[in-house]
Amino acid sequence: MIRQLLALVIGTFTLIPLAVKAEDATPEKAAEPEPYQVYVKVMMPVDPAIGASDQSVVESWIVEELKKRGQKKFVAVTGWVSLGLSPFDATDVWDGGKLDSVLYCPVFADIREREVDHIAIWVIGWSPGGADANVSMKYEPGTRAIASVDEMKTEQGMPYVAFLIGPPAEKPTSPTDDKK
Repeated sequence: MIRQLLALVIGTFTLIPLAVKAEDATPEKAAEPEPYQVYVKVMMPVDPAIGASDQSVVESWIVEELKKRGQKKFVAVTGWVSLGLSPFDATDVWDGGKLDSVLYCPVFADIREREVDHIAIWVIGWSPGGADANVSMKYEPGTRAIASVDEMKTEQGMPYVAFLIGPPAEKPTSPTDDKK
């Protein structure tokens, strides 16, 4: 009986160090990648000659796409507006205003869904009833898309929204000293 008890005690002390060595180290939580920047730009169906005085540049890929869609006269009423990362706040994109004798309401944008490989963006405004444009696109830098605001179609055409995914925002590598 004592032999069996002694064998049990020695066996236990022999196996404990082996069991401890066999455990994997607790994996450290991997840092989540920085979210990509998401930008929108609003184009309105207005003759550039009579459009807003502070017009933004319209990139060639946007011009080509709008012409394919039959929209020949338009102005960009915003530059590229970076959308906020908070899932609870919409971003103010355009304050609205009077263009070509039409009064437009403010425009807001919100990221409805952000996944590893795709993103869904919703832009709403232009009228008291809230006309909107939705787009679902690949979530990687360089991806771009254009959506129309069909509810706001007039004789001149309809508003369009361009979307662009950019790289993550750069963070300062060292603190700046503004007191020098």
